Amino acid sequence: MECRKFICAVLCVLLAGCGSSSSDNQAASSPDVTPEATEQAAEATAEATPVPTPTPTPEPKTFLEEQQLVITPQGNFEYTAWAEKGTFPMHAFCSIKEEPSDTEGYKKVIATINYDVTDITGGMLYTREFPFDRYTGICFDATNELSETITAGETQLIESGLTIEYEGEEYTVAYTVERTNKWPQLIVELTVLCPQDYDGTVFVVRYADDESNVQDTAFDWTPYHTIDELPYYNTVDTFYFTLSDR
Repeated sequence: MECRKFICAVLCVLLAGCGSSSSDNQAASSPDVTPEATEQAAEATAEATPVPTPTPTPEPKTFLEEQQLVITPQGNFEYTAWAEKGTFPMHAFCSIKEEPSDTEGYKKVIATINYDVTDITGGMLYTREFPFDRYTGICFDATNELSETITAGETQLIESGLTIEYEGEEYTVAYTVERTNKWPQLIVELTVLCPQDYDGTVFVVRYADDESNVQDTAFDWTPYHTIDELPYYNTVDTFYFTLSDR
């Protein structure tokens, strides 16, 4: 009888041990969460998050853009001209070309304006043409000391020119103007001397009369000035031309 009790006790112990082993096996079969698996999950989450696109820094506006000045394409144009005996329609033509300079590192930008003065009513005829810088608006004739016909060499002309600064770059520019009367054509040629990599020349052609000439005389041309400081800035019958038509 005691032997049977012993055997039953052994069986109970064995059965209890089997039950405990089954529970342990279930726990062991559960997947372990390792550091590597956690890092992979974080990487997957990071890759799924869209990266915002950086906003590009806008380019600074040029003087032309700020003032919303419209470039007239090269070719024929017409405006009201003034002479001593009255106004008349002026038919004109503008062409611009680029040529190499005798001075190393420089080039010539040449604007030729042909005026048809067939309809002139007589007397003195006024025209107004000059170049300025498209980036800053600075007029090239700030000193107003360049004669209409320059006989000096280019080096001396450049030395008497302006130094224009834009975005950390400096440009020395100068110009000459020559007028030729071949009636019924009046030809005005403006030649700008500037560095080879400079593209800022803008030529202005505008209406002129006695009143604007008086204003010209009264204006202080000595310091650097921008075109919008001139008393007749962007008035009616003002045209802007560039080599690229832009």
